[in-house]
Amino acid sequence: MDEKTAETLALAAGLDKAWANHRADVLAALQTQQSHRGKLPRTRNPADEPAPPWRLTGGENKA
Repeated sequence: MDEKTAETLALAAGLDKAWANHRADVLAALQTQQSHRGKLPRTRNPADEPAPPWRLTGGENKA
């Protein structure tokens, strides 16, 4: 990934200060993300949730 693309991604993610002060760390994080990207399973339906929704059960007072 070239530095201009990395800068664009970092600024779009709100990492302005990190990009200015810790550029090497941001570049390392982007390289790590890029290497792991292909290992994540893809769902056929983009509306599917990655995990079941959380629901509180029991302990509720119903008056």
